[in-house]
Amino acid sequence: MYSREAMEILQLCPKLPPAIDGIGDYAFTLAKGLLQHNIHTHFMTFQSENEAESDDCFPSIPLSVDSPQAFVEAIPAQIQAVVLHYSDYPYDPTYGAPFWLVKALEAMQRERSLPLIIVFHEFPSFYLLKKTFYLFPWQQHVAWKLAKLAQLIVTNNAATKTVLANRLQSPITNLPVFSNIGELAKTTPLTQRQKRLIVFGTRGRRARIYQRSQSMLINSCRLLGIEAICDVGLSLSLGQSEIAGIPFIQKGEQPANVISQLLSESFAGIVYSTDNSRLAKSGVFATYCAHGLVPIVTQDTSPLLDGLQANEHFLFAGLQTQNLAIEQLQAIAKAAHQWYNPHNQMNTVRDIASQLLTAISR
Repeated sequence: MYSREAMEILQLCPKLPPAIDGIGDYAFTLAKGLLQHNIHTHFMTFQSENEAESDDCFPSIPLSVDSPQAFVEAIPAQIQAVVLHYSDYPYDPTYGAPFWLVKALEAMQRERSLPLIIVFHEFPSFYLLKKTFYLFPWQQHVAWKLAKLAQLIVTNNAATKTVLANRLQSPITNLPVFSNIGELAKTTPLTQRQKRLIVFGTRGRRARIYQRSQSMLINSCRLLGIEAICDVGLSLSLGQSEIAGIPFIQKGEQPANVISQLLSESFAGIVYSTDNSRLAKSGVFATYCAHGLVPIVTQDTSPLLDGLQANEHFLFAGLQTQNLAIEQLQAIAKAAHQWYNPHNQMNTVRDIASQLLTAISR
């Protein structure tokens, strides 16, 4: 769906490329896609130096956290709708409860009556951890206050959509995340790929694979006949060249196009998961699916949602005990890629463009 007249929107996110930030990557990729629908993005971010790449020319405004009035006055006059990309801690690194953001958006709606779409990249979940136990009620309170301000809501997993739908009347669209690293329309068969397993993602989640799930990693390598393990991301400074006799290559930070090429030639990828009911919000899982690898997941106990099935779209690292035929593995990689396609970059952009057109026509 294409709008006949240009639309000007404001996207709120913590950071933009070249800063390393999954939410910023998502918002920036979305902005580039929306241009094809004649929807032009202005950004508002925490730090003015985190500007978009110059060849794309998306204006970026520093986000004011001190005054709701300053926030409203900073919004360009031509803006027709606002998209908030929300996760709690990026907007309040200390407590994860950005009350200032609620006040700013309330002021915006009073003075500008701009429609608000919220993309919930995270919704506060309860954890029995000392550092978050007492903060959780405040984090949830802020998230619910924001949700009630939204005319439209986008979630990235069915579990979050269910939580919100039980209390809200606002329309909610569920779109599992797309790959920020790129995606393949046609994937290379596993038989033509190197027997390489990828460990990709944030420093913390990759570290947990080696610290808490190394036996699963080794088991997966043994069963799949993996000949090399390749670690991709901010350096973990792991002073080793092999794991259980398998060559271990630390690639470090790489540009997206280099990572995409590496993934397109690799056999499998492992993702650290603590809650498979929210697996659809994992950018790493999405990236593996988008590149036709065999996705491997460390968690094996939580329920599955969003149309995902174990041994159909991915393998559990700890439960598999018998080698799988290449035909079975190819079927898993193909099913994962097919699951990904309905919410790939193009389809997600189209759906959000439709949401924006709906919001401003109300």
